[in-house]
Amino acid sequence: MNELSSLSSRQIKEKALELGFHKIGIAAATLTDTQVQRLQAWLGLGYHADMEWMGNPNRQDIKLVMPKVRSLICVALNYYTPHQRPEGKEYGKISRYGWGRDYHKVMQKN
Repeated sequence: MNELSSLSSRQIKEKALELGFHKIGIAAATLTDTQVQRLQAWLGLGYHADMEWMGNPNRQDIKLVMPKVRSLICVALNYYTPHQRPEGKEYGKISRYGWGRDYHKVMQKN
């Protein structure tokens, strides 16, 4: 049994908040037929732009990648920062998500 399987949902959520995430959720690792159809429709409308990887069948069935998975832990990190851009100066515009910590590094670190 791994460390996560012995923790309660409450303990997992508390740990994620302790690590600095703003939201945390736990979901079943299976998609319903309706959810798969919605994903297919979304892809069919081209909403994924040039992110072709989103059409990968593994995104519709995580069990193709992790056969024993039962639940997914989902976390969110708000990109908002209270810092304001300097007034009266010419500057390059950078999206707010680029101002803070890179979530890839946050996840990898923890």
